[in-house]
Amino acid sequence: MEVVAPAPIDAAQTALAANLSTRVRLGTSSWSFPGWRGLVYAPKAPVASLASVGLAAYAHHPLHRTVGLDRSFYETPSEHTYADLAALVPGDFRFMVKAHQACTRPNLQADGTTRGDVAAAREHGAANARFLDAAWATDHVIAPAVNGLGTRCGPILFQFPTLTLGARESITDARHLLDRLHAFASALPRGPRYAVEVRNEALFRGDACAQFAALLRDTGLVPGLGLIPTMPSAAVQARRLREAGWDPSRAPCLLVRWLLGHHLGYQEAKDRFEPFDTLAAPDASGRAEIAALVAACTAAGGESFVVINNKAEGSAPRSIPLLAESIRAAHANILEPQPTPIQS
Repeated sequence: MEVVAPAPIDAAQTALAANLSTRVRLGTSSWSFPGWRGLVYAPKAPVASLASVGLAAYAHHPLHRTVGLDRSFYETPSEHTYADLAALVPGDFRFMVKAHQACTRPNLQADGTTRGDVAAAREHGAANARFLDAAWATDHVIAPAVNGLGTRCGPILFQFPTLTLGARESITDARHLLDRLHAFASALPRGPRYAVEVRNEALFRGDACAQFAALLRDTGLVPGLGLIPTMPSAAVQARRLREAGWDPSRAPCLLVRWLLGHHLGYQEAKDRFEPFDTLAAPDASGRAEIAALVAACTAAGGESFVVINNKAEGSAPRSIPLLAESIRAAHANILEPQPTPIQS
């Protein structure tokens, strides 16, 4: 089997990893980017091999302790495929598995799939029978991942698109969506960790947020807090859930996905940042926001997963050490809070 050699690792990053809690797991969204040669992979690493075996070199880096498995959103990998991936990483590595989009899209495209634009599928109007079907998710999403990855299986994320809610829609309102999600999560097999990422801001307001918080308490789901311009910040999402009765910092598992920044769309960010080898658009406020959430979870004894997309700052592997340092500093500040100045 062809081997992809890792890039040399900076001693400062090795030291930083050693001083970070083992319950903090940082990683990237996928791994097979040619622009990472010389950064994650050896400068002359064969591009054609990155997707198949490059994960071993990626996981060799001490700060890379998780990865977002994006391909499972578009296909349903077999147990054998998952086992092959698990064999490439150390025993303490964990995958963040994205559930197939059939679980979270209510409509089918004209070709009978759930791929492509959500609005076009809604216009086509055909109902997707696999939408929030716990039996299908158990057999085709959860079982292969859990059996194939074994102890290396981390959270399984159900990512929803922005859904159009209304009396003439398949999901009439936020309450209806949360009722469906509650029934779905309650029917999933116990054991694996499940997360849900929603793109409808209404679920973080008023009665819907209270219902969302109750759902999380009842089912053990954790929210995937996503940093995207169309949603409130991850800190605001966490605060609203806390005020509604569910505290992310007290959960056994925290999942944050740093996807986009600077009010850029996916294609705009891709065009601007590719080949993803440079920290082209540093986002200090986003980094501090994530660090505070992770530090609070760590202090409470929880395990944190932070998955970073290249489109957040321009190069996910370059974002990771900066975020790790911010987390270390934020955690130290919790343990040794600074004195509050006396008000005159």
